[in-house]
Amino acid sequence: SLESQMLQDEQVSGISTAEAAEARSRWLQIQGETHNLSRRLCEKLRLVMEPLVASKLRGDYRSGKRINMKRVIGYIASGYRKDKIWLRRTKPAKRDYRVLLAVDDSESMKKSGAGEMALRAMATLAVGMNQLEIGELGVASFGEDMKLLHPFHLPFTSESGADMVMNFGFDQQRTRTALCVESAIASLDTFGGQSSMQLVFLISDGRIERD
Repeated sequence: SLESQMLQDEQVSGISTAEAAEARSRWLQIQGETHNLSRRLCEKLRLVMEPLVASKLRGDYRSGKRINMKRVIGYIASGYRKDKIWLRRTKPAKRDYRVLLAVDDSESMKKSGAGEMALRAMATLAVGMNQLEIGELGVASFGEDMKLLHPFHLPFTSESGADMVMNFGFDQQRTRTALCVESAIASLDTFGGQSSMQLVFLISDGRIERD
């Protein structure tokens, strides 16, 4: 039955249905509160994060993959001399960035009240960049160590946001920033594949170990 299946899922994941529903509700609330900020950020980033990959056709060339039909009549009328009638994928139209959002999951974030602000900042960045289709987006937590919570190759959805809410407890005892930076670089190289440009955003209260 559906009820028994849900019970099995809870036993496997260690998360109750009620906890999952609460996380989804909380994420939707955070997303609603940051909706206007995400939209504004998307428009600002559109000017800064320019398309890097040529995915649109343009011409005119003597060879290519597709004929520019607007040039065909002129080609015939010229006695087949004006032969620049081909289109190629040479117009940049696709963004190919790899972005990592690393959020401080340490205890000081909860004590200072920065944890909720961090989740809102993460939501603003994640949703805004998702709307822009920047390429690949990963989310990680850091403190004692770094964990990649949302891998680069998966789309960031509402379910992803709910997972983030459940994964950030802001209870790690230390903030090992040097290890965080090293791990961020390693994760970009290991999990990211091949992208044109890489960016890391660190969201923290600034209370770090000077290691």
